[in-house]
Amino acid sequence: MNKKSVLSLLFACMSLSGMGQGFIHPGILHTQADFDRVKEKLATGQEPWTAAYNKLMTSKHVDLNWKPNPTVKIIRGGWNVWEPEGDNYGAAMNDAATAYQCALVWKITGDERYAEKSVEVMNAWARTCQKVSGNSNGSLASGLYGYEFANAGELMRDYEGWNREDFKRYQQWMLRVFSDQSFGFLQERHGCADDHYWSNWGLCNVLCEISVGILCDDIYVYNAGMEYYKYMEDHRYAETLRNLVWKLHPDERGPFGYFGQMQESNRDQGHASMAVVLAADVCGAGLNQGDDLYAYMDDRIAAGFEYVAAYNTFEENLPNSPYTNSDGTFPEMGYGGQGTNRCGWPRIVNYYENIRGVDMPYSHKIMMEHENGIDAGGGFYGGNSGGYDHLGFTTLMCSLDPLEDKTLVPTVLKGSIGYDGEALDRTLLNAVPRGAKVTLKVALLDGETDTGKWSWDDDASCTSAEREVEADTSFVYRVRYTNAAGVVSTQMFSIQVAGEAYVRDCTPYCKYAYRESQDTLIYVKKNESVILGMDYGGWHVKSWRWEKSTNGERWSKLNNATTNRFELTSVASSAYYRVTMEHKSGVLKSQVFRVEVSEIDPFIIYNGEEYPGTSMVLPRGASFSLYAKPTSILSQSVNSTRIYKWVVGDDTIQADTLTYHLDDLGGQVADLNDTLHVSAMDTSFNVTLVFQRFSSTGKEARTVYHFDVPVYETNVLSPSDKDSYYIQEAMGGRYLRNTDGQFMTYSEDTDEEYLWRIRRLPSTYGSRYMFISRTNSGQHLSEDGRLSSASDYSRHSFNLWHKCGSDDLYAIERSSSASGGLWEIAPGASVISVNQGLCTSFPFRLVKKEDGSSVEDAVLENEEGIPLLEVVGRGEGSLEVSVDEEGLLDVYTLEGSLLSSVRCVPGTNRVDMPSRKGMMILRYVTASGRCKSLKVI
Repeated sequence: MNKKSVLSLLFACMSLSGMGQGFIHPGILHTQADFDRVKEKLATGQEPWTAAYNKLMTSKHVDLNWKPNPTVKIIRGGWNVWEPEGDNYGAAMNDAATAYQCALVWKITGDERYAEKSVEVMNAWARTCQKVSGNSNGSLASGLYGYEFANAGELMRDYEGWNREDFKRYQQWMLRVFSDQSFGFLQERHGCADDHYWSNWGLCNVLCEISVGILCDDIYVYNAGMEYYKYMEDHRYAETLRNLVWKLHPDERGPFGYFGQMQESNRDQGHASMAVVLAADVCGAGLNQGDDLYAYMDDRIAAGFEYVAAYNTFEENLPNSPYTNSDGTFPEMGYGGQGTNRCGWPRIVNYYENIRGVDMPYSHKIMMEHENGIDAGGGFYGGNSGGYDHLGFTTLMCSLDPLEDKTLVPTVLKGSIGYDGEALDRTLLNAVPRGAKVTLKVALLDGETDTGKWSWDDDASCTSAEREVEADTSFVYRVRYTNAAGVVSTQMFSIQVAGEAYVRDCTPYCKYAYRESQDTLIYVKKNESVILGMDYGGWHVKSWRWEKSTNGERWSKLNNATTNRFELTSVASSAYYRVTMEHKSGVLKSQVFRVEVSEIDPFIIYNGEEYPGTSMVLPRGASFSLYAKPTSILSQSVNSTRIYKWVVGDDTIQADTLTYHLDDLGGQVADLNDTLHVSAMDTSFNVTLVFQRFSSTGKEARTVYHFDVPVYETNVLSPSDKDSYYIQEAMGGRYLRNTDGQFMTYSEDTDEEYLWRIRRLPSTYGSRYMFISRTNSGQHLSEDGRLSSASDYSRHSFNLWHKCGSDDLYAIERSSSASGGLWEIAPGASVISVNQGLCTSFPFRLVKKEDGSSVEDAVLENEEGIPLLEVVGRGEGSLEVSVDEEGLLDVYTLEGSLLSSVRCVPGTNRVDMPSRKGMMILRYVTASGRCKSLKVI
């Protein structure tokens, strides 16, 4: 195959590869064309590919016996007020290197053993890791390990042995754990000045964003990351190209007649070299998608590459200017680490010399100092963080045949966009309204003769350099141009339509009477204040909007509320309030609150004690009373008529008018006909109190409370020694793993790691139970929910409170030897904590595993034939659902990815639906454990 054909194939293959929303797959640091070339070269024993592959196979990370070591949080910059635990990021960087290098071997050889190992590592992290933590150094971890894990996932995405649900979970993990954190750094900079952080911080997080965007087919994430590299120069961010190569020095030794002093050059050469490789990877990812970032801004980055390479190959008399940022002035070249040679130079040299025909003598020289031009990756350059900053193996994956005819080079293209009456010098747009008209245009550089050979990947009928598109969905458009030499160039345009992006879920917030909660139905006393809000843990918020309605249908905007918190002062009447967050991607997230003015305070009387509230967990056979005290002046007035109506289902079981009698001192005392007495309950009890007050003129005020009194029986489970159980988080759906005592997303591939033996102890230990690991019978759960091998039966055994009326809902009580208390799982936590207060819920399921079944089989048995969820109405972007018991409604994609969760109360509930097309699944789990699922479109 001649050079002209090779270059044409290299640039045209982008339109022939697997695509999602227009992204090329694989398409971050490597394309399928790269792997096809490597396999062809290896088949004939050609160099340097053969030597580079042999080096890869000597890596300690290409190891079929490698055991992944996932952590709940990746800590870089620990032992401080932000993160009390110590650093552990070495586990992430080592496992990311293993996942990537094994993926390379599979893509090259087809040996599925390496595919399985790569997938094993990635699945383990996606099921376990929940966050990146630390001081500001945590932002390095999110960027570096985020882009590395994303690249491993991108290489394995077409492996048929990777369960599609596991892959989708991995994509969600990348978005939630890494992308959100990287955007946090890029937007906020930890509160520092724009130019405080050196370029490596921004570059690695940009690389993370564009890598995750490609992996997850999320154009908004890709565009938002690329924005920082190409278009943010006015902010003085060091990763933006004009600031990254901050000064051009005319010098005939430079590739285009000048050297480019890089932002890190006057710091030291270890970091300057790191910036080179990160920038080269950003350029490589852009090129693989059709955006030649090397050529952007007249090949400005090439001047920077050669400048760093020249100094680190000890070229003398290089020009240099003092560099000043918000922290001070760095007057001269940073000589520390001179001679540093990081893996990645072959990517740079092969692009410029073998595609563009541009000599890069200093880059070539430093490349050849890597064992005759053979670079490696993680595991070959020491065990510290610097040795794992880059994925490497660019000799193997980026080497091309020498360009013998320098006339066979691609033409540099310059893209622009026409939108909303403006001509924009850019190739990407975010949050474009659906249906908007966008003009895509490509120009040649001055002096180039247009051959007229233009073609668009998505529309073969268009053969011009300019076209108008209607943005009906987010998409990556590509135009290809064939020059007079027959070489193809590509220019991409990435257009994101408003509302089409990943945005993490929000949670409601309420603060009333000094108590914070996630309640959305709030009873407040008249003329008291309440704070409502919605918490969002991500970034790129465009605006907050608050509205009010008297009936939940007609809304009026509250102009004085523009943040995620809104204080209602002196509440005088009941109303609905809606808060809506508009994300910069155009995604809307809303939450409705119902604020009811209450004239009564509810209480539960048990064992002669009064407990405020509407819910209390009691033992089976308990007797108790429910009542409510009038609190407002009008509700206490003798001139008002007060009626207490107690309702179960549709039946009124008691209705009384409040009367008074005189005590010995002549004072008025309320008679107890406002109280509902319940004797010896043997199942959970739910009742609604409707309080009505009528004034002397007949005007009515109404307050409604729902009382819920679950009852339990103690230690009635009778497990055999052969029985195995899953311990499930009742509301969140995660399962307790027997290898580390953490609640994780279940994987059928490792089913045995979620199985427990429940052993009943003799009466000398109160007939309590122990939880013993099925993978290591020498370990069991301690009083704090941690794995232990100590034979402390008194402290390591538990009472099981089984909720009456449910199949498998339990509260787990510690023994008196362990100071009592109940196990619980704090929001966002993965380990058990202890509540020393009253029991308010049954947070666990104990699901028995039947022979040959998995956890899904066991759980789905509880969903059949229980009609408690019904869609009763539809609105724009919302559903009205009717339920008969309080619980949690989860909204899933058809593939099983969780989109949102909403708490519902008995009756009709308005549920804001995610902004997406296609079928979704509603799964409702009540407080008593009943379940039902529905499919909706």
